[in-house]
Amino acid sequence: MIKKISYVSLFCIVLAVLGIMTLKQRLPIGPVVLGLSIIPLAGIAIAKRSFKRAVPDLIFGGLDTGLLTIPALWGGALFGVAGAIAGGVIGDALTDGIAGFVEGSIAKWLRDKGIEESREPVTTSLGKMAGCLVGSGTVLSIALLIGIQPSFIQ
Repeated sequence: MIKKISYVSLFCIVLAVLGIMTLKQRLPIGPVVLGLSIIPLAGIAIAKRSFKRAVPDLIFGGLDTGLLTIPALWGGALFGVAGAIAGGVIGDALTDGIAGFVEGSIAKWLRDKGIEESREPVTTSLGKMAGCLVGSGTVLSIALLIGIQPSFIQ
């Protein structure tokens, strides 16, 4: 178990460092976050885990954090940091329910098709991580393209 924790922690640290560097350099956060999704996907591949088993986690992460990003953006644009925090917290509660329902439905569909999707720590954590980055990176990139640029995504 320690080996798996260390493995996943390594990817978390790399993502955190790259995120901080992105903010310090004031790079457009949406495209960078979207690009960072390659890191946990590479982790799944390096660990020789099945991408099929990660599908429910990828979709959960994409829906959960993608949808969560919308109220966080609105809150930040309208009310600053406190609004972004409130939008993120309330949005997280709502999107966990929505994404959890979809994740469970997809897991059942995969089982019905004979695809084993049982949860395993490395696949589940890195799958959710990649999905979150894809979902939020997509929303932030679209926001940037349509001109929504609160100070934290410039």
